[in-house]
Amino acid sequence: MLKKVVHAGARSPSFATAAEDLEALAETQVSVKRVQRWTERVGSERVAEIEQQAEAYQELPLPEQQKSPTDQVPQVACVMMDGGRIQIRDRHEKQGEAGGYWKESLVGCCLSMLSEAQEADPCPAIPQTFVDPRRMHDLSREIQGISAFAEEAEPLDEDCPDDRAGRPAVLVKSVVATRGGNEVLGPRLVAEAHRRGFHAAERKAFVADGSATNWGVHQRYFSHYTPILDFTHAVCYVYAAAMAGRESRAGWQDYVRWVQWLWQGATDKLIAAIAARLDELGPPPDGDETCPAAIVGRTLGYLRNQRGRMRYQEYRRLGLPITSSHIESTIKQINRRMKGTEKFWHRGAEPMLQLAADHLSQTNTLARFWRQRPKRLTPYRCYQTTT
Repeated sequence: MLKKVVHAGARSPSFATAAEDLEALAETQVSVKRVQRWTERVGSERVAEIEQQAEAYQELPLPEQQKSPTDQVPQVACVMMDGGRIQIRDRHEKQGEAGGYWKESLVGCCLSMLSEAQEADPCPAIPQTFVDPRRMHDLSREIQGISAFAEEAEPLDEDCPDDRAGRPAVLVKSVVATRGGNEVLGPRLVAEAHRRGFHAAERKAFVADGSATNWGVHQRYFSHYTPILDFTHAVCYVYAAAMAGRESRAGWQDYVRWVQWLWQGATDKLIAAIAARLDELGPPPDGDETCPAAIVGRTLGYLRNQRGRMRYQEYRRLGLPITSSHIESTIKQINRRMKGTEKFWHRGAEPMLQLAADHLSQTNTLARFWRQRPKRLTPYRCYQTTT
């Protein structure tokens, strides 16, 4: 019964809905507060378990950390991470400041993948989706909030494949989530990667957007993984710089040329072209973050900072992923339970994040937890007094 209650509490949109589902499907009446208490209690047990796993990994000698504890070493080991947002109402934290109750949560994925390394780039031409004006309008508005649209431009049809050849296939995914910051996620994520034999893989990748938090975790825990900047974020920055302060046709022509350089890993040529564009515009006015010069300047700084993580033609040749779409979709799935204008969390945030991550993992995490849980319970005697 406890398993049913916890499953409903972790998967339903709210504890109230979980109680209704239990009455309708399990024919059992459980109060909303009891669903909440039981779910958060088991979630806390899972948090303690994964913390023990992280501590055990840190205590291993360095040579042991690089070995695989399992015979199932993936062909391609990929780690991705990104941040989400949930509302926290805590009297010990200052509220009403920038962002209000919204606080950052961090999510990491460990993905075992299947692909073949090749002698040459299997997809030298950029896919059609990145040279379609309407598609790029929607993509840039979703990721960067840029709504510029090249109305007069036409999609490129010549030599643009509909899909990317050589794309690695995902076999198994496991998920880790926390609101404790990168000092909490990093040890948990690297311990999970070790548990799955990732460190012993011949081809390893760490894929993320340009956030300093992400690359701080990479530098400290995954420095032996190939760093890859998410191509989708990079292309949206390039699109924003090309369209800023330009007529749609002229901006689209520059974008098409620039995105081809980005796809081919010609970062020096791309950075030089955007720097020349910034010189034409001149310095931005103080305090104006939306003017064309400011937009182009942000793109230039972004690309310069990420220069060493944009060798996309080499990554495709090695059969490595170049987008973080899997972590993006994972965060959206976690948000279905955790995020909402009417949802405020306090002590239950961490247990619920962990349970939401467990339900998205494909490594039988919860089945193993429930199987081993009776061994960890501390038995005690119940004494009754007599009169």
